Amino acid sequence: MVSIGDIISFLGGGLHQACNYSNSPGQTCVPLSTFSVFASALVLSIVAMSANRFLVDYKMIARVRQEYMGFMRAMNKARKDGDEKQLDKLMKRSPSMQKMQFRATLEQMKTYPITIVPFYLIYAILGYALSSTHAVAYSPFSIPFAAILGSATAPGSVAVLSLFFWYLICSFTISIPLSRVFGVAAAFSMASPTGDTK
Repeated sequence: MVSIGDIISFLGGGLHQACNYSNSPGQTCVPLSTFSVFASALVLSIVAMSANRFLVDYKMIARVRQEYMGFMRAMNKARKDGDEKQLDKLMKRSPSMQKMQFRATLEQMKTYPITIVPFYLIYAILGYALSSTHAVAYSPFSIPFAAILGSATAPGSVAVLSLFFWYLICSFTISIPLSRVFGVAAAFSMASPTGDTK
């Protein structure tokens, strides 16, 4: 019977061998490891954005958020003005607004199972393939929590990026423009589905 470990070692075997050709401790696999992680982050971002684009109703989410923001503004105004009648009226609408918010949250989480499984699989493959290399990428400038190769003040010193740091940087760098290309960036804005900002 085939186990998860067998699948991971099979899929990551080629990269693992390419990065362990000399079997010396502390070796690096740059730039192969750098581009491999970048390509993996790109593939995962495309999968996530495609799932979000075609499965999530962002117009409904934007509409709910717009309505909820209007509701909260009205609540704050009624409190500020001391309008008990208006406040009581708005409080009666509160359960329905919470239900709408819950539905919008569920709508956004619809793609979670589709995106989390490939993420864990690819991250496990990369972790196996790059297990013997201490640096996956180098940065010419200092990054918080990253190790420095050479003296931090000397010219030519570089930050050593682990798999976790480099994947994080790649993922954020790729996700922002892709979210605009796939049209899912609007989910994080308060614009109404028709485009007016009110």
